Amino acid sequence: MINRTFYLNNALNKQGHTEPAPFNAAVHSAQNPQTGFTETRVDELRLGPSPPGGSYKGPISNGSVGRRPTLIEPERLKDFGEEELLNGDVRVWEATVVCPPEVQLLDPPKTRRVSEFTAPVKPPPPQYLRFEDISAAAFKIQSGIQRTPCTYSRLSKQYGMEIYLKKEHLNYTGSVKERGVLYLLTSLTQGQQKKGVIVATDCNFSMAVAHHAVELKIPVFVIMPSSCSAPRLRNYRDYGAMVISYGSTAQDSQNHARHLARENGYLYLEEDESAAYLAGLGTVGMEIFEQVPKLDAVVVPAGGQYGLLAGTAAAIKHLNSRILVIGVEPEDFPLLLQSLKTDCPVKDMASIPNKKLYGGNLTSFHTGPKCG
Repeated sequence: MINRTFYLNNALNKQGHTEPAPFNAAVHSAQNPQTGFTETRVDELRLGPSPPGGSYKGPISNGSVGRRPTLIEPERLKDFGEEELLNGDVRVWEATVVCPPEVQLLDPPKTRRVSEFTAPVKPPPPQYLRFEDISAAAFKIQSGIQRTPCTYSRLSKQYGMEIYLKKEHLNYTGSVKERGVLYLLTSLTQGQQKKGVIVATDCNFSMAVAHHAVELKIPVFVIMPSSCSAPRLRNYRDYGAMVISYGSTAQDSQNHARHLARENGYLYLEEDESAAYLAGLGTVGMEIFEQVPKLDAVVVPAGGQYGLLAGTAAAIKHLNSRILVIGVEPEDFPLLLQSLKTDCPVKDMASIPNKKLYGGNLTSFHTGPKCG
């Protein structure tokens, strides 16, 4: 006889038992001569504390057990989940762990420049001033603009060359800009001419607008700051323009003029690079070519605005490409030279030129927007 003592795992001993429950069994083993198998008989089986009224005794043969009341309360197995109590037997279920699909990690994006994410912005196509436009302007303004003389100068003996001076100061307002302004006003639609135009810069351009707009019976409004001199305001009124004094600075009057233009449908005019204005200025080049024999070079002022230089060059180069056209600008304010070096037009008249472009020889200065 073999007497063996086993201990049940404390995981099942949940009802306040502090001592492990003994498992006692008297086991008898013998070999059956007929079958050749070893038969085992258990005389006593006790699991846990003995229930009131005695203990269970019964035979077990070859691992098969008779039906008996369960000795482990089902409540103790609730925490295990994969076991189920059935008729006193413990059936063990195989659990299959289903893993979620593996997440495929994407490759990190390659480093790209900002320019690769945005479509390249194409610069606007360059606009060319055609000689046909200049010729049309000359024909259209001939009744409103006098043909100024181009006379031989006494400076010729001093410099050892023949010098001729084109006297554009003899125009009614004393400026060459009358040519471009007159052709610009005549190019407006009838509807825009009826509504009127408005200017807010005290310069020769505004003087020309005031004079020729009244001549063409176009309503014209001039907005000037309180700092504008009385003689200048009187000139605008003498031309027939409606003069309004507003604000203490040029910026105040310009903002007010733009506001009035939006509210009333006026056309706000300022000296710019419109095709009609440049074509009118180009008529000077045609007259110079006709008035000066054996022309070798034309020297044009280019301080601040370059319309006169552009229009004259377009006309002269079309008539004779071998004639040299020279633009002259102030040494301390070389905006045209800066534009050519940076390949970009400089439109901010109040800006300071880049000293790095000229070897750092420029002195600091400030200037305001001015027209011719």
